[in-house]
Amino acid sequence: MPELPARVGAVGDAWLTPGTALGLLGLFTLATVLLLCLVPLLVALLRPLVRWLDGMRVWGASALSTRVAAQDRPRRLSTLTLRVLERDIAELLLVLAAGAALLACGAALFWLAAEVARGAEGDEVVHLDQLVFAQLRAWRRDWLDIAMVAVTELGGARISVAVGVAVFAWLWWRRAWVTALYWATALLGARACVMALKLGMARVRPASIYSGLESYSFPSSHATSSMVTYGFLAFLLCLRQPWRVRMPVLALTVVAVVAIGVSRLYLGMHWLSDVAAGYALGLAWIALLGTAYRTLHVPAPRDAVAPWRLGVVAAAAVVVAFSYVAWFGMPDTLERYRQAGLATAVPPQDLLATAGAIPAAGRSCGGRCPALQSDSPPR
Repeated sequence: MPELPARVGAVGDAWLTPGTALGLLGLFTLATVLLLCLVPLLVALLRPLVRWLDGMRVWGASALSTRVAAQDRPRRLSTLTLRVLERDIAELLLVLAAGAALLACGAALFWLAAEVARGAEGDEVVHLDQLVFAQLRAWRRDWLDIAMVAVTELGGARISVAVGVAVFAWLWWRRAWVTALYWATALLGARACVMALKLGMARVRPASIYSGLESYSFPSSHATSSMVTYGFLAFLLCLRQPWRVRMPVLALTVVAVVAIGVSRLYLGMHWLSDVAAGYALGLAWIALLGTAYRTLHVPAPRDAVAPWRLGVVAAAAVVVAFSYVAWFGMPDTLERYRQAGLATAVPPQDLLATAGAIPAAGRSCGGRCPALQSDSPPR
């Protein structure tokens, strides 16, 4: 294990250049688009089954409607079921898929939290965290530092808040009241979940430029925030849109969210399990709210949300906020990340304990590198 960073660094010296990095990003984007193309293809192949299910849905809705009409005081459950059956079968299948995603992400989040709570005893997760951290440290380059700090700012609080406020103001101005409330619930609820988990787990970062609650690592705020902000925005933009519109929107969202998570790992601000937990939490939150939105409420008319204009508003908010951050804070932020990275030159044999450590009680290092100053037993 001690020679692993040296071997990885030698490989990085041989091929890690701006051209290869852009090539890998392009290949990942292309692979994402191709995978998204499989979704409408799969739907086309399952069209006969979908038509049969749709016939069953129509029959069930008709029978239930007759039964409800015969009742003096229809039960709320029957009324709600009837409203669900009145929707297109494709939408119902998507709701079922969202429910499955919610269960899977929830299970993954609980499993990761349990493994992290075990600390050094959670050998598989902690060793993988250690391996990824060591490899990415060996790939540190000055030009890549600049690129990753720029990417990580896209998932930071300032840009997320700017996008959140701009989208909420647009929806409110368009009188899409329910959609605006769901948007606010998505952002604020995800933030509350992250704060609760950070406080409960109290896991230290590999390195840190933060203080207070943000000095804790599990789950990644950037991963959760980017998943919910850009993911729920993509959900709103893709409603009632054809696949030729959905595919580029979803591909751009996936690439942006994954890039932000990779930047957090590269900069040493999080362990791999932190980012994975952030993704699981964010996707579960989107699945929950998206299912409720599609099932309990009639989505706002397309003209009210105006997806193309909403996309322009969100993009403008990102550009304006990122320009401000880059112009006024990028050099200082870059230096802080580099200093934090230099301070985490931990011997590989110490990384295993660090990956499961919690901050020492009553000890403060100004929010910098708490993981290196913990003498508490691993959790």
